[in-house]
This record gives sequence, structure tokens and C-alpha cells, in this order.
Amino acid sequence: MNAALAVPLWLDLLTVGIGALQGALFAIFYKRFDLVGVISVAILTGLGGGILRDLLLAVGRPAAMQDKYILTAIASCLVAILIGRWYKKASSAVVFLDSAAMSLFAVAGTYKAIVNGTSELVAILLGVLTAVGGGVLRDVVCRITPQIFTGGPLYATASAVGATLFLLLEKSSLDLNLALGISAVTIVAIQMASLRFRIHLKPVLDSLDFEDPSK
Repeated sequence: MNAALAVPLWLDLLTVGIGALQGALFAIFYKRFDLVGVISVAILTGLGGGILRDLLLAVGRPAAMQDKYILTAIASCLVAILIGRWYKKASSAVVFLDSAAMSLFAVAGTYKAIVNGTSELVAILLGVLTAVGGGVLRDVVCRITPQIFTGGPLYATASAVGATLFLLLEKSSLDLNLALGISAVTIVAIQMASLRFRIHLKPVLDSLDFEDPSK
């Protein structure tokens, strides 16, 4: 089955657009980048996860390397610049868009993996990779430790839960778009609850943070 036909185009473009918008706002408000920097971060954030997914799936040229995806990312930059002119601070918008982008990336990545005949475990892993890949590339370029590694909100965990839920719903008789929507909303809900109630992962060996009083 042709993956490009099987994955809904609206889902791909919406995912890229929201991811790029989040990346552009991050570059504008948190890093104070110039226009080239904002466009570069937006493209990396919007397209990075999907490119990594397609390379691992070995499906040929990554789907994101098409004009419609790149133009969608650039259009998101223009929207971000307009938002920047209206608002001096957009921290809450950046956080929500980050969560929304991850949720869409997770279900789109999982679905494309299924279409290409991977195992269920591999599909979940690729869903998570697609969800966090763009954000990791963004953070690396911005010279900060990727947020998913710092024991913060349940970004990767929520993506894994949502990807697993989508696999279960996809096997049922539920409409595909409804399955995508339920899974994406579940991911956002988990991430927002994690932020609201400070449900964070801790360092694997938090005892290493203990400071020796003799020093």
C-alpha cells in the first residue's frame, strides 16, 4: 500500500504547520533569533520528526521534502511573526502548541509505520520518535538540553500512551479520523495534566543529587 496515499494529507500538513508554528514562536520569544534563525528552527521542528521517521522506514525520499510541506512551515513562520507583533509574551501558547504538535506527530508517525508493515512495538517507537524528534533537533540547534531528557513533563510518555491507544483503536471498527482525534486528545490531556499537577519523571538515580555535607 502506498504510504503517501494511506496517511491523510490533512493530518500531515496540520502536524507540520503546528510543529513549525511552535518552533518559530520558541525561536522568537525564547531565543530572540533573526528571520533566518526563526525559519530554520521552524522547519527543523515541523519537519524533523517526520524526516527521521521516513529515513528509518526506508520509504525513499522523506515525504516532508515536498514543496507543500516546506511552504506550510514557512507560512507558520509568518503567523508566528504576526503573533509576536501582537503579544510580547506567548509562553502558554508555546507550551500548548508543543503538546498539540507532539500529539499529532505521535499518531501520524504510528499510523505511517503501521501502513508500512512494521510490528506494533516498532510502530509505537516510531510514533514517539516522530513526536519528539523535531523538538530534540530544535533544542540542539538552540544549544539547550532536549526537554525530554531533563526529567520534566511527560512528553515522551504521553506520546507512547497515545500511540498505543491509537494502535488499539485502529484495530477496532472505529472511524480512522475519530481514532486519530481520540488518541491525539489523550496525549494532550496527559501532557497538560503533567504540567498542571507537576507530574514529572525524576532522574533515574536521584540519590546522586545528594550533596555530601563534608565538602
